[in-house]
This record gives sequence, structure tokens and C-alpha cells, in this order.
Amino acid sequence: MYGAAYPLLRTAVAAACTAWGSPVLAQEAGVGTADERTRLAPVIVTANKREQTLESVSGSVVVLEQSELDDAQVRSTQDLGRVLPGVQMAGSGSLHYPLISVRGVTSAQDFYNPALTLYVDGVPQMPILVNQSLLEVERVELFKGPQGTLYGKSAEGGVINVTTRQPDNTVRARLRTGWSSRDGNLLEGTLALPLVKDMLYASVALRHDNAPGDLHNPATGASRQGGVRSSSGMVKLRLAPSGAGWQASLAAGHECARSSQDAYVAFNDIDSRKIYVQSGMPKSLADFSQRRCGDSQSLAAVYDMGPWKLSALAGWQQAETDRSYLFGPYYTAQPENWRQDMQEIRLASQGPGRAWDGLFGLYRQATGQSRRYHNDLPLFGVNAIDTRSHNETESVAAYGDLTWHATDALNLSGGMRWSRDRARTAFGGTALDFSTFAQQPFGGTNSTGEGSVLGRLSAGFKLDPVWRLYSSLTQGYKPGGYNLAPSSVADARAFSRERATSVEVGTRFNAQHVQGSIAAYRIDIKDAQLYQGDSVGYQSLRNVGDSRSTGVEFDLAWSLSRQWTLNASGFINRARFTRYVASSACTACGSNDMPFAPRHGLRLGLQGDLSSPVGNWRPQLNARYLGAQYFDTANTLRQAAYTLVDAALAWQVRPDTELAFYVHNLTDRAYRTYAFSGGPQLGNFAQVASGRSLGVTLSYAY
Repeated sequence: MYGAAYPLLRTAVAAACTAWGSPVLAQEAGVGTADERTRLAPVIVTANKREQTLESVSGSVVVLEQSELDDAQVRSTQDLGRVLPGVQMAGSGSLHYPLISVRGVTSAQDFYNPALTLYVDGVPQMPILVNQSLLEVERVELFKGPQGTLYGKSAEGGVINVTTRQPDNTVRARLRTGWSSRDGNLLEGTLALPLVKDMLYASVALRHDNAPGDLHNPATGASRQGGVRSSSGMVKLRLAPSGAGWQASLAAGHECARSSQDAYVAFNDIDSRKIYVQSGMPKSLADFSQRRCGDSQSLAAVYDMGPWKLSALAGWQQAETDRSYLFGPYYTAQPENWRQDMQEIRLASQGPGRAWDGLFGLYRQATGQSRRYHNDLPLFGVNAIDTRSHNETESVAAYGDLTWHATDALNLSGGMRWSRDRARTAFGGTALDFSTFAQQPFGGTNSTGEGSVLGRLSAGFKLDPVWRLYSSLTQGYKPGGYNLAPSSVADARAFSRERATSVEVGTRFNAQHVQGSIAAYRIDIKDAQLYQGDSVGYQSLRNVGDSRSTGVEFDLAWSLSRQWTLNASGFINRARFTRYVASSACTACGSNDMPFAPRHGLRLGLQGDLSSPVGNWRPQLNARYLGAQYFDTANTLRQAAYTLVDAALAWQVRPDTELAFYVHNLTDRAYRTYAFSGGPQLGNFAQVASGRSLGVTLSYAY
């Protein structure tokens, strides 16, 4: 099965290479004469925390504009997994804890630390808020590979940077409504306008999105379980006097989401979509309920000093979550409270024609989490565990990055980051001694701190107007700390820092009608942080060993004609342990595959833009193939390879009115996104992805 993907990848790469080297083929495809051909305008990205053209970045970057996201019906960060090449995003039981994997770097079982760090307008999002609605998005940037030098902790797999639209002198409004399978519905409105022309601007965005699931609860008879219903909003105020060299902006957002998740099916019976509820459990406890409400605020200021730009940013986030669900003989309730604040000051060079560019910054981030874990055994009338915990972390850092434009073709870059991370934990509670059925108290308090120095080196060489080669050495890390879900006195023992080092070589090309990139990489992770223990819910985070991920990937866009574009991307990757500290749960994992790390994947998409007397039509068809992967370090829980097909058709009736039809998972493919072992008595369980979903949206824009 591993080899089965090779013909697909070879075919796509061969087609791309043929297009690069064959202008005759391009002309036969109907793209016009040489005089008519024009290259696309340079794409400006901020992946390196300063503005630069995409083709000048010495690394793997993907950019998606608002129109691409809208056509693919991307409305939340979890939907990005359908459109970002090489990125796997899925649920791990509930919307609170997404599973993210890229280049074999994965969240695995550590739900509180996604492999990718999500930024919205420069503000890092708390792990509990990574799954969120996307409002007023201008573009999304994906920067692959460890980005610790510029972005700090928890950016080992890369960074997703979401940039939202800023209000200005243009008055714009949009209203969108929609309907989808299982009585899903959408209502969204945005408005932006100048309050004082050439000086003060404001915008507001509101959305209600209801996406029911397709699971059945046999205990209550309820259907359409496993879905999410959310309401979100965002307001912005921007002060930017015309002609002034400065501007300031204030933003605030809120989102409340309710779901019927944390519901699992038997591992070998996912087609039934029947939620597992142990026989005899009280019906009154058989409802699955999650709630998460979060608030965010940010204040940003920019001062333009000609060749330099000074930026200051402060952000605050607060979130409350509540979960209650049945699993096996247990009934669990897990409320949590989160808060985070961050501040950053940076100085960046700007403007063309410089011999060198620089970026310097100071950064601080503090996070607090309070949690209660209450686990009952209803059939026995006893409590299995009841704990209360509070965890705090703080990171302070200074960083710098320099790029020397040695010649018009050669750029050399280097950067360094010093950071100091601190963590503190305090918890206490009782746990049931199953031999005596007596409650035993336990608890712990501890703190730890550690400094880190990270480096980055890269080189880029422009061979000609089309081709650019690059190489890079980058680092990332996850700081040491404590289990945020303590269940025993062992959780008072800290785990150490996890460090990632990546070597990458690649090329980016920008021909007249073909653009794309190819990259090969190796990522070594030392002291990987994963859970150890025999029983789910009673495990502890530990440094379990080392891992290595090696692979090659490609991404291309080919304009077949004026009306049609073909997109293709794929990867071959091997992520495995190179050292594993044996535990009772896994005694021979030393060379096993990393969990949530498929060995290969391929994505093909065809998009059209067709004019007609009755309006403009934009059809698209996308297919995603993902290779087999494991869900556990022991490599016993395996999801076979699968292919998903999505289709959409947007009809622009008038310049201001659009009707769109779409279908996700066209073939109604059943597949697992997460799985775990409940032990020899209960068996294995999985979360199954949603089946086929059809929908229609109607939008009006002014």
C-alpha cells in the first residue's frame, strides 16, 4: 500500500516537469500567445514577521487568499485541513482539542500542545481556542517546519498565520446565509465603514453556524450527534490619519460553541455510526455535552520611520469550557478556565534596494489554566477520581534575524532567539483505591524553569527569473512543564524540554503559467513529550525518547487555460521513533511509526472560472488521498488509506450576488480521525469523521 501512492505522485510530478519545460504544451492548452502572457503580481507574505515577496522566502510557505477559502467553504480553522497541502487537521473527541500533523510532526496524544501554532493578526491563540471560526479573513499563510527562532515555543511543525481584513475608507457590507445536510444552517453578516474619513474606521462581523453530526446515541435515541453549533463576533476600530506615519487598532472577539462530542464508536464498527454506551448506564447521564466560550482582545500600533517600521502588539484571551460524557463505566465532568496575555515589540527593516534587512524583537507570553476532573462510577455509586488543579506558564524572549543580500541573486540569513520558560503546578484531590474501595488523597506542588537558545540559518539563490533554490537549518521547541490534566502524584514531576532541528533544501518556481515548490527535509526531535501509562485518563506526560521525520513534498498550480487551473500537492514521509523509553504500555516501540503521521498523501484539484450570459461560474473538484497511519505509539490501532472527494459550484448571478452549491465527502467515506484503547475489558474505540454533507449558500456583497 505504501508503494501504491508512488504512481500517483510520479504522474503529477512528471506532468509538472513537462509543463515547466514545454512552452508548446502550454500554447496547445489555449493560454494565448507570448505577448498575452503575464506573470501574476508578487505575493506579499509576513511569515518572517516582516513583509517580503513569497518567492524571496527561504522556506516552504503556502498562501491562501479569501476567495480561495470562500470557494472551498472554509469557515473554521479545522476546515483548513481540506485546503492546506500536507496538513492533517482532525478532532480528538471534541472541538476543544484538535489533532494537527504536518511533516510527521504531530500533536499525538498531547492535546494541549498542537504541532502547529495558530496566529490571528499576530496574536498566538491558546490551545483551547485553536478550533475557532474564521471571520473577515484576508489570507492564510502556512509556514512549514520548526519556526522557534521567530515564533518561540510550540512551533515545531510550523505556523499558521491568519490575517483579517482591516477597515478603511471603503464602505463594504456582506450578508451570507446557507443550509446544509441534517438541518444545518448558517447566517453571517459583516459591515466596514469610515467613521471619520481619512482618519477613523470601524468594522463588525457576526456569524451563527450550526453543523449537526451524523452519530446515533442508542441510549437516548438521539440522532445528529457529534456536531457543533457556534455563535461568534468580532469588532475592530482603526485609527490611521491620512499622511501620518503611524496607526493604531483595537480588536475584540467572542465565540461560544456547543457540541455533542466526546462520543466514540467501536473501533471495528465505524460504519454503524452508533455511539458506544455501556449497558446498564443511567439514561439521564447518556447525553454528551460540551460548551466552550472564549473572548479575545488585542491592541496594535505601528510607527513608520522610513527604512524601519516599529510595531507593538498586546493580546488577551479568556476561555471557559465544560465537558460531560459517559465512557465505559465512567461518567466524567471536566470544566476548565483559561487566560492568556502576550506582548511583543519588534523593529523591522522595510523598502527595496537594501544591502541587508533586519528584524529584532522582545516577547512575553503568560498562560493560566484551572481545571476540575470529576470521574464517577454510577453503577457502583462511588467516585473514581476528583481533582482540582491550577497551572501557570510564562515565556520571555528576545530575538533577532538578519538577511544579507550578497548579490542580486544570493541571500544569506541567520537568526537567534533566547527564551526563558517557567511553569508551575498545584493540584490535589482523591482517587479510589480499587483494592479497598477507599478514597485516597493525593496532591502536589512544584515549579520549574529553563532557558533555551535557538538558531536559524538559510541561503537562497535565484538561478533565473523562474527558478530559486534555497536551503535552511531551523530549530523549534516545546518547553518543559507539567501535565495539565493531573491524575496522580506522579504529575508533580516535571517533564523536560522537547527540541526539534530541521534541515531542508528546496526550490520555488514561478513560470508564466506554472507556479510551485519542491522540498526535501529531515526533522529530528529530541526528548519527545508523549503520554505514558496503561489507562486512558490516568496517564502522565513524559519525555519518551527521540524521533526522526524525513520526507519530500511538492505543491504546484498550473493554469491549463484562461478558464481552468489544476492544483496538485503531495508528500512522502517517514516519521518514526529512533529511541523510546520502554513503558508497560509499549515495551518495544524503539523503531515504531509516530502516531498521526501518514507516510504519504496526494491532493488534486481542478478549478474553473467561466463567463456566460447569465453570470460567472466557478466549478471546482478536489480529491485528497491520505496514506495509512497509526493512532498509538505501539502501532496497534491503524487507519487504512482513504480518499475524500469534495465538489463545489459558485454562480455569481450579479457582481453583488452569489449562489454556491457544495458537497463534502462526496463518496460518503467512513474513516477514523482518532482512536484509543479502553483496555482488555472494554476494547478499542474511535472517533469517526462526518459523512457526506451537502449545502448551499447565498451571499450579497456591497
